[in-house]
Amino acid sequence: MAMRRIVLRTLAALAATAVAVAGYLLVHGDFQRWSDESALDSACDGLLDRNTVRSVLGPGAVEVEHERRDADLVGCEVHVHDGGTAEIRVFDTTHVGQSFDSLYTGPPSALSVPVGHGWTGLFGADPDPFRADEDEKVTTTLVLECTKASSATGLSVTVETTLDKTLDDPANRPEFARIATSTAAKASKSRQCGAKLGKPVLSLDLPVNEDEYKPLATAEGTCSGIPAARGVAIATETARGGAPHETCRLADTGLRTRYELAADYGPYAQEQLLRYEKEPVDDTPNADTPAHHRDPDGRMSWTTAKCPDGRALFTLHPAGDRGENRKYPRGKEDLAYERAALKTFAERSARAHGCSTPLTS
Repeated sequence: MAMRRIVLRTLAALAATAVAVAGYLLVHGDFQRWSDESALDSACDGLLDRNTVRSVLGPGAVEVEHERRDADLVGCEVHVHDGGTAEIRVFDTTHVGQSFDSLYTGPPSALSVPVGHGWTGLFGADPDPFRADEDEKVTTTLVLECTKASSATGLSVTVETTLDKTLDDPANRPEFARIATSTAAKASKSRQCGAKLGKPVLSLDLPVNEDEYKPLATAEGTCSGIPAARGVAIATETARGGAPHETCRLADTGLRTRYELAADYGPYAQEQLLRYEKEPVDDTPNADTPAHHRDPDGRMSWTTAKCPDGRALFTLHPAGDRGENRKYPRGKEDLAYERAALKTFAERSARAHGCSTPLTS
């Protein structure tokens, strides 16, 4: 990223020297770069709010790179000199699963938390001890459900914001989500989506690192109600609150992960179901079979539920029977536990999202 910023600044300097104008425009296929104030009004097809971007990223000289891949995906990057950077993607979820880009769920080393405040979305960051002296890089993704009168099923707005502010300070966290919420509002209006929008985001939880765990019996969020068992005593979880993707990790007392459970809703579930349909194995999840199943290779258990925004998907993945988990070969008792754990997880998550009770067979 640092090299990319240097290149952009060099181009701006050369252009200013070559022509006596305030800004420049370079067009290379689907890529466009600007370096003037008006660039913010055109960035991402005009879906950015200039005042919000300025208030978050700072007042310095602005550089914008715009990318349009097709009619369903538009993206841009805004960099402010001596300020912050934001990378924005707006995606029509009508075509989810048909694009190279995947919906954001968060880094594997940390669990993204719900945005809340009436928004369906995730707030995530990748903790990296080797980047301790660099600016904080945080991703906010929001899912909008369009009205039936709209040509789009929904929109996904994902913004990766980099600022010289720490997430450890609760007062800083809403700043990392402001460009996402303002862009979502403009995208819904511009695309005639008519989505129900959330309220201003005034507070956010920290993403949950993999070393933040608690006794399973005390879990109150995504792992709540799941019973302990042989080799399963520790939980890593987030709160529930309108997230399109929820995760619960279960570990033994030595903190070795045993199982990971996930719940996907709306376009997140659609994307996962389409992905499984493309796999050349039998009995993988599909939207037409609302029942508990286990795939032939024992890689996962799953069930589905009917929701207002389509079918939700709930999965349980064993951490594996190899390597560090070889001490836990899965017998009949383990398979029974996996069924019980998935049942509890799915039922509680579905109820919180206003879905039907997941069926089991």
